[in-house]
Amino acid sequence: MYRAPTGYFIYFINKLEIIFHSIYKTNIQFTIFSYLNINYLLENNFQKVLVSLFSSYSISSTVCFPTRYQNSSAMATDNIFIDTSKYANYITSPQFNGLSNNDAQFIMIYDTDSKFQKDKTKTIRKNNKYTMFDFQIKPSFESWESVFENDDIDTLSNSFLNTYLRIFYSSFPLKKLNPKTEINTWITPGLRNSCECKRDLYLLCRNSNKSKLKPYYKLYCKILSNVIKEVKKYYYNIQIENSDKKMKTVWNITTSLTGKKIKNEVTYQLNIDGNITYDKLISETFHNYLLSITKINYKNIDKSNNNPLEYLHKAFNNP
Repeated sequence: MYRAPTGYFIYFINKLEIIFHSIYKTNIQFTIFSYLNINYLLENNFQKVLVSLFSSYSISSTVCFPTRYQNSSAMATDNIFIDTSKYANYITSPQFNGLSNNDAQFIMIYDTDSKFQKDKTKTIRKNNKYTMFDFQIKPSFESWESVFENDDIDTLSNSFLNTYLRIFYSSFPLKKLNPKTEINTWITPGLRNSCECKRDLYLLCRNSNKSKLKPYYKLYCKILSNVIKEVKKYYYNIQIENSDKKMKTVWNITTSLTGKKIKNEVTYQLNIDGNITYDKLISETFHNYLLSITKINYKNIDKSNNNPLEYLHKAFNNP
């Protein structure tokens, strides 16, 4: 990928997003080698927009060192972009070529087995009413002295960020996500088309100043959200109705949506008169024992009597 230094940046970004949108799929693995004439070592508007676009497609920069030297300045205009969530183990290094003021870039990627990457467990942060309440209450216990006592704006910002992130990470801990829960078999081709249409509307809203477009986009998102809920309900209701064991199906659906693993059934045992008894024999033993301890003579009881106290009095002569 190449961008001329005098190229119109907005035009380049818009065309690049169209390309990503047309070819991007979760099972496609991207490796992008680029010379975009944008210095990645310094924060600027062009760099921020480019990073934001790549991040929306799970693509990240791997070069964090100078790649071009001119007079007394050093810049990082060359870059290699990969999906770091799939390729977490990699090494990027410059290679001096002696031919120009731009160093060549070399990347070594390890553990690229597609089967391993497919089964890799992902992590998300717990987010519920309890974690939200914990996150709201914890800042009130902080003194914040290290933030307000500094005059330097950089030190003040770093101190605040450290405290804030410490609270955030403790309130919203990470939890492992079962890969099986990510397979959304209820998604229909119509829903996929609607989601693509939603993204197209988002791009129009972002690049347009029309006042009527944004309310229309919000209404479309609301309707699509309700349709998705109804489709999921219908899909799981059909599974339950067509099942011979409805309660078991309900629990299977619940565990698949929550990502919880089904625990192995525990076999209970009981020692009765020196013999180890299991499962069904335990229930029968308790049944026979409870019948025997009352010593009720059913023949002497008038079953037509509806008075429960009188019935119990005749059944149990002694306390």
